[in-house]
Formats: sequence, C-alpha cells, structure tokens
Amino acid sequence: MFRRLALLFMIAAALSMFFACKPEIPEEPPVPKTPDFRAADWGYSKAEVQKSQLPNEELYADEWTMLYEVAEGGDMLLVYYFFEEDKLVSGECRIEMGDAEWSRRVPEMIESYAVFRNNAIMLYGEPLEDDYRVWLDKDPDYVNDPDMHNLYYKRLEYLTEWQTERSLMSLRLFYKDRDFKFVFEAFEK
Repeated sequence: MFRRLALLFMIAAALSMFFACKPEIPEEPPVPKTPDFRAADWGYSKAEVQKSQLPNEELYADEWTMLYEVAEGGDMLLVYYFFEEDKLVSGECRIEMGDAEWSRRVPEMIESYAVFRNNAIMLYGEPLEDDYRVWLDKDPDYVNDPDMHNLYYKRLEYLTEWQTERSLMSLRLFYKDRDFKFVFEAFEK
C-alpha cells in the first residue's frame, strides 16, 4: 500500500513538473494593417482624414471632396479625398503638366511613375499584371521610339493595377487634353 501511494505521489509530482515547466509560446505580434489610401481607411470621416493628413494644409473642401497639396518624392501631388455621407469612399493623387514643359518633365514623370509604382508594390503587394506598358497603337514603326514620344502621341500609356481585400487601385501615366497626367486612384470595393 505504501509503495502504491509513493508511486502515485511520484507520478503526480512528475506530471506537475512537466506542466509547470512547459515552455511558454510567445504570441505573434499583430501585423500592422496597410491603410486603404495613403494614411486613411475607407469609412473615415472628414475629421479623421484631416487628422491623417497633418501637417499638410487643406487647399479645398466641400461636402464631397477634400484637396491637399503634398510634397512626396520630389513631386508636388494633388491629393483628393472623396466622401459619401461623411465617409471616405475613394481617393486620388495627381500630377499634371501642360505642353510647355513636357519635353523637360516627361522623363522625370516616367521616373516618378517607376518610384511610385515600386512604393505601391511594397505597400499593396504585386500588381495584377507585371507589364505596365499598355499600347494603344502598337504600330511597328513607333514601338522602338522613346516612351516619352509614344506617350505624347497617345500610342502608349503606363498602367498598373492592384487589388487588396478592401480596395481596387490603379496608377496611370498618360497624355490627354494637352496635359500629361500622372494619377493614382483607389476605390473601396
């Protein structure tokens, strides 16, 4: 009887030591959430968007729109936020320039496109398509011309698109209405 009690006691002691010495598995730190558009999320109120844009100063606001001018990567971006019922539903970043400066600035805009595209890939993941050069007129006489000429003559545009769980996004560089346009748009799904 004494041996049985001693055996039970030793088993109980071994089990309690086993469970007491069990290594604690650390919890995985939460993965930071990627914002839907710049530093804002869909559904933000105007006040929340304003707070996310600090220290940038608002240029314009009405019931449906807020506009900021933001220096980023050497470019001045016009950043638009669009609202429905005081909730953020889409956004747009834009750089535009007229004909007078196109030959000087287009190479810079092509470079800015590449930088912005790479930053978006780091933030939102791989785009839906790898090739961002979209030929509108793939005439063999022009495909070997510099991209800036093909962009100007509307034979080519740059387009990259992403899709996340909550957003659809596109980045475009194109020529329209005597202006080169560099536009990043994001929409709530």
